[in-house]
Amino acid sequence: MAVDASSASPTDRAIATAQARLAAAPRDSQGLLDLARAFLQKVRETGDPTLYSKAGGILHDLARRTPDDLGVLVTQGTLDLALHRFGEARRVGRRAVRLFPDSPEARGVLVDADNELGLYAEAGAQTQAMADLRPDLASLSRASYARSAAVEAGGGGGGENVAYVQAQLGTLLLTSGDTSGAEAAYASAERSFPGFASARAGRAAVLVARGQPGQAADALEGVVRDQPLALYAIARGDDLAAARRPSEAADAYALVRVLERLFAANGVDVDLELALFDADHGGGPGALARARRGERARPSAFGHDVLAWALYRTGRLDEAARESDRALSLGSRDPLLNFHAAAISVARGDRAEAASRLGVVLAANPRMSAGSAADVAALAGRLGLPLPGPR
Repeated sequence: MAVDASSASPTDRAIATAQARLAAAPRDSQGLLDLARAFLQKVRETGDPTLYSKAGGILHDLARRTPDDLGVLVTQGTLDLALHRFGEARRVGRRAVRLFPDSPEARGVLVDADNELGLYAEAGAQTQAMADLRPDLASLSRASYARSAAVEAGGGGGGENVAYVQAQLGTLLLTSGDTSGAEAAYASAERSFPGFASARAGRAAVLVARGQPGQAADALEGVVRDQPLALYAIARGDDLAAARRPSEAADAYALVRVLERLFAANGVDVDLELALFDADHGGGPGALARARRGERARPSAFGHDVLAWALYRTGRLDEAARESDRALSLGSRDPLLNFHAAAISVARGDRAEAASRLGVVLAANPRMSAGSAADVAALAGRLGLPLPGPR
């Protein structure tokens, strides 16, 4: 990969250093592992999925030569997680923990895989074990109740990893309706890692929560250009549609399909994310088949919610209700999950349950996305619930 060795980016310097080492010794195991890790970090910073293929090729070779190496196992598990191959990530994580029970990194792979597979009790036990071994940024950031402590555990430094946790804190605050706190957390993330796409997208989401979808769309234009991910393109399309800029919205949605093909070509499983997009944007019966595939591979709260919504969109209300109940079985107060549950409940004639679920949304963030804001408002009117103004 062509990089500027004099770049101020630590990731670019790591890539350049590893490639220089490998130019002198092409089979050097540590150089190869360093390069694979740097490629995965670069994806986090740029969203370039072709680097997954590069890292995968390196790790395939290393796994044959040193199958029991901790660094290789953890990095392979990290790649599997990024590709949404959660069952494989869990297999790798379990092997790593068995071989290296005192490694927090090994347990981190297992925690993330278990969460995505809906194995929440197992994930909680591993999170506690991980924090007991080393209560640092990596371990505390996996415990949702400790997001703010996780930022402090970063040591007050900068970098993408600290910015990631600060942006996660912003998202938690925004989900709970604290737009000012969310805005401050996203600003902290940008100070830790200037230009951080997740923080910029978060600030756009704050604008949506405040009833300014047009400004949010303009803010996302640069985000999509710098880190072209489907979730950012979808959000921008929804913002543009809400701002009554339909031709621009159509272009944003067309980009989603291009990105879908790009990520699929590089081994990333995007069934759930695209099933939700299809369900919200007239994807037809194929959205339900895709949602079923996605939920089977990723039976988490998100997986059950996406399947519930796809079932609802195709009129299978009883099945949708069962999947929605599974999505909310742990008492989630996520506005999107509760909005979906409210819509399903009112369609089935259960106005009391619908009002209860929508009440959660209205108390938190009724404008969690520009695409759903009008539907939330309409449902609140139908149920006779007051819609709070922008905060």
